[in-house]
Amino acid sequence: MLSFFDMSELKDGVTRQVYLTLRRDILNWRLLPGRRLSEKDIAGRMNISKTPVREAFIKLQGEGLLEIRPQRGTYVSLMDMEQIEEVRFTRYCVESTVLSLFISSPPDEKTLTAMEALLETQEQAIAGRDVDGFVDSDDAFHRELFLACGKARAWSFIDHFSAQYKRLRYLSLQNYLDFGNVLDEHRAILSACRRRDSDNALRWLSRHLNKILGESEHLREKFSVYIKKYGEIQDSGAAHTPIPTHGA
Repeated sequence: MLSFFDMSELKDGVTRQVYLTLRRDILNWRLLPGRRLSEKDIAGRMNISKTPVREAFIKLQGEGLLEIRPQRGTYVSLMDMEQIEEVRFTRYCVESTVLSLFISSPPDEKTLTAMEALLETQEQAIAGRDVDGFVDSDDAFHRELFLACGKARAWSFIDHFSAQYKRLRYLSLQNYLDFGNVLDEHRAILSACRRRDSDNALRWLSRHLNKILGESEHLREKFSVYIKKYGEIQDSGAAHTPIPTHGA
């Protein structure tokens, strides 16, 4: 689902499709950090002109997913762990406030029912080993809280700047395979919301959003070739290193 910012910037349907395709492939690690991308090659594969590809590149650069280097080419950006930590911090601060607002308001059965349905979607994604579907329904679960509180633009703002964070989430899921744990945390948050139990809801939200802190250190060591070092200009050699996954 495109955010408010995306919809306002990507009016052309072809550009939007190129953007969504490349963004998904970068987020889920089909396009590895450091890989060089060619406007000509992408345009040829999609049977389109280079103009929408170039516009999609610019949009993805704005999200920190691509690095456009004049006279040298366009590369999938390395992981910026400092930016990821800032996004995690910002998201927790904002979402904990939204969650408190939701619980302090009159019970919203429509939202609670929608969140319950998304948990069922997540179960189906786990059964089908559908990582993309699981992440999409995960985002939708959290978005429901923002929409219920009239904070749709706040969600769009966070989502717009969360691309690096989402890449780390994909990497974490692919390596720790903790889909069930994530689903259990969602269930606990929803259960606390139904009971109007703000303390428990916030405790589970903290556990849910902040566990990436512990995982990121292990991932930083295991995938150091894909991590941007402070002040470093990325080297495209990272694109040739495969991603080890759980059990490798």
